[in-house]
Amino acid sequence: MKKGLFTLAILVMAFGNVGFAQHKVNLKSDAMSNVLKHYGVRDATTLVPEVATWETAYGEKYRTVYTYDEYDYYLIEEYTKIDEGDGWMDYYMINYEYDFYGNLLEAVAKSAYETGVMENEARASYTYDGDQLSEVIYQEWENGAWENEMKEVYNYNGDVTTVLYWDWNGSNWTSDELYTYTRNGNTIELVMQYMQGGAWQNDEKEIITLNFDERVTEILDQDWVGSSWVNDELTTYNYEGNVFPTKTIKEWDGSDWEDHQKFEYTYDDNDNAVSGLCLGFGGYDWVSHDGDIEMVFGNGEKSFEYYGYWVEVEYVDLTSVNENATAKFMVYPIPAEDEIQIQAEGFQKAEIYSLTGQKLMESLVEKMNVSSLSQGVYLLKVYNQSGKAEAQRIVVK
Repeated sequence: MKKGLFTLAILVMAFGNVGFAQHKVNLKSDAMSNVLKHYGVRDATTLVPEVATWETAYGEKYRTVYTYDEYDYYLIEEYTKIDEGDGWMDYYMINYEYDFYGNLLEAVAKSAYETGVMENEARASYTYDGDQLSEVIYQEWENGAWENEMKEVYNYNGDVTTVLYWDWNGSNWTSDELYTYTRNGNTIELVMQYMQGGAWQNDEKEIITLNFDERVTEILDQDWVGSSWVNDELTTYNYEGNVFPTKTIKEWDGSDWEDHQKFEYTYDDNDNAVSGLCLGFGGYDWVSHDGDIEMVFGNGEKSFEYYGYWVEVEYVDLTSVNENATAKFMVYPIPAEDEIQIQAEGFQKAEIYSLTGQKLMESLVEKMNVSSLSQGVYLLKVYNQSGKAEAQRIVVK
C-alpha cells in the first residue's frame, strides 16, 4: 500500500474523514456532530468496540484493539496490526488525550507500515471555550515537526452556529468554506458555502429534523442550482425506543423521491449496534449492496462485505463503566433507571455532566432523580465540605 493511501486510512480512523485531500468534502459530518452536541442533541447510537477485525478482497487482514481508561472509560488508544500473509505486524495506532470533563484535546496517529517502527503521521488538536468546542487544527508530521494543514473555527450565537474552515498555504491561514447552522424549534438548517471571487457562494444545504428526545430523525440534502435549492437526498431514521433498526435513503429524480439504500441494524441489551447490513433498491426489491455505510458491524457469527472488506466487531459491556476503585464515594444502583443514591464522607453536593462537559443537574442531598436523563453514560462529580471534587462515570438505563 502506498504511503499516501496509508495516511488516508489512518485519518479515516482518527478524524472520521478520508484524509486531507478530501477532508473538505466530509467535514460536515464532524461539524454536524459537534454542533448537535452544542444544541444538546443526542447521538443516535452508542458504539463501544473492543476489538475489530477485517479482511480485504485482496487477502490483507487487519485487527484493531481499542483500549479504554480503566476508571473513566475514555478511549485512549486504537492499535492496529496487519497480516499480508507473513504474520501479524504493527501497522498504525491512534492515541487520544482528554480534559477532566471528557472533552477530546488531541488525537495523534502513528504509522509503522514503512519502517516497522511507530512514527508520527497526523494530529488533530482541539481547543475549547468553557465547555464549547472553539477550534480544531489538523496537522501532518513532516521533516521532524508538525505542519499545519487545515483548521475549523466554531462560533456560537444563540440559535446560530458557524464553522469556518481554513487552509494553510505555508505561511498563513486562508478561509475556504463556511457552514452556518440555524436552529428553529426541532429543525436545524445547515447551509454550506465556499469562497469564490472574494464572496461566499451557496453550495449545499441540509435540513435536520429532531424528535422529542432530541434525536435526529430525518436529514434532507439539497444542492444549489442556478438560483434555487434543489432536492438531492433524504435520509430517515426509523426509531424503536432508543435505537433505530433501519435507516433509509431516497434520491430525488426531479419530481419525486425514489428508494436508493437501506441499512438494517441489530443491537445488544445495552443498545450497542452489533451487526449491520446495507441494502440497495434494485427497482423491485431490496438486495445486498456495496453502498455507502458509515460503519460496518459484525456479531462474530455472520459478517457483511462492503467495499471488499469483511468486518467483525466485539463490544464492551457498558454496565461495568462505573467501576472506579479510586473514587472515595459510592453510587448505586448502576445502571440507574430512576434514582441514584450516593454515599460520600463529608458530602456537600453532587453534579451530573454530559460527556461533552455540559452540566445537566445538581443536588444538595445524596439522592438524585435521573429519570429525566436519556439512556447513556454521564459524568458524576461529588464535592466534599472542603470543596474538593471527585468524579466517575455512571450509566443511565
